Amino acid sequence: MSLPSFQAVYYKGVKFDPNHSAVAMEMIESFEVRDDDVFIAAYLKSGTTWTQQIVSLVCADGDISEVCKVPILERTPWLEASDKMGNSEPVPKLLENAPSPRLMKTHLPYYMLPQQAKDGKGKIIHCARNVKDVVVSWHNMRRMFNTIPCGTWEENFKEFITPKEAYNGFWWDVIPEYWRHKDDVNMLFIKFEDMKRDLRGHVVKIANFLGKPLSDQRIDEVVVNCTFSAMKKNPSTNMSRNPAMQRPFFSKAEGSGLEFIRKGEVGDWKNWFSQEENETLEAIHKEKMAGLNLTFQFE
Repeated sequence: MSLPSFQAVYYKGVKFDPNHSAVAMEMIESFEVRDDDVFIAAYLKSGTTWTQQIVSLVCADGDISEVCKVPILERTPWLEASDKMGNSEPVPKLLENAPSPRLMKTHLPYYMLPQQAKDGKGKIIHCARNVKDVVVSWHNMRRMFNTIPCGTWEENFKEFITPKEAYNGFWWDVIPEYWRHKDDVNMLFIKFEDMKRDLRGHVVKIANFLGKPLSDQRIDEVVVNCTFSAMKKNPSTNMSRNPAMQRPFFSKAEGSGLEFIRKGEVGDWKNWFSQEENETLEAIHKEKMAGLNLTFQFE
């Protein structure tokens, strides 16, 4: 593979892209978790921002006017990332004195989460997405994000299906581990495709899980503001439309038509995969998911 040179971040044998901080990840295991902390966890490009927006609005009682004043990275800081908002301290350190409830996003494998969260403190919402669309979305993200190197589609695909080369852990290791904890009292496991099919039902499910039941009117307001079309128009969620974020992080995509919130479709992989690539991934998927009783909608 002839990917551009860059400085990857390695932690506990896992490769992370340069947006991650080994210092922050080192602090996470002993991070002091509060009872009302919410960890929004997802593999790369699996519905993280969507879930962040829903959780943000639920915790604000559906008040979009207040939520949209604050960029999503401030509302739900990226726990293991190098800081993106101009502060000098690692994100876990910045969160020590943050007001409750603290909402945090993470792309970490389950075993790297704070020990207290794994012991049942706080709440974890994990959103999983079918692996074929994840590959495509991750490739397109790399095409536009300044600090993430990008090879060709073929190179990025090969990297994704290679355990030691995949970013943020091998998908077929990470997702089954979260799935095995789906029945933990502080875990809610949801799927991207299910949210596409029944967004309102999932807003209700998330609100109830967080102990924040909302009126029908408020639920409707959350749903309206959590559609992909609404989030794409909203610069507080679509970071590539936020002037403060666009130039330092997304200028590579100028003129390309690519945006941070791109399509949000189920089945876009069919526009990218060759027959050989599909057969290769299908074989891996069949082997690695055997016996898990975890299935995904691919179109």
